[in-house]
Amino acid sequence: MIGSCSKPRVSAYNFMKYLCASLVKTKNVIINSTEIVNKIFDYKRAAPNELQFLFEDIEFRTGIGNTVSYDISEGLNNLQTFGIIGKLNHDYYLIYLTDKEADDILSDCESVVKDMIMDLIAKCF
Repeated sequence: MIGSCSKPRVSAYNFMKYLCASLVKTKNVIINSTEIVNKIFDYKRAAPNELQFLFEDIEFRTGIGNTVSYDISEGLNNLQTFGIIGKLNHDYYLIYLTDKEADDILSDCESVVKDMIMDLIAKCF
């Protein structure tokens, strides 16, 4: 029997894109690349079961004193490739989106996802 695979409701790339657009809307345009994975991981661990679908496409690996995510790093790299963010230095990214561009990105986002990301920002950023 062949198992079925389904596409996640929110891809890791879209999660990061929605997060960046939401950060712009809250006037936070600088991302600390060394802390973002830990903040998202801590939020995921505390999120109720009905919101866990948002993290289906994001894998985390925890070790002694650190948490890493190839999916988040890849999402940030893709956002940089498309000109949405740029590196300020080794530890920080700058989000280049205008308010209008952020609105356009968030217009494709489900309201439950928008609400969760705004909650994530309020608690972690």
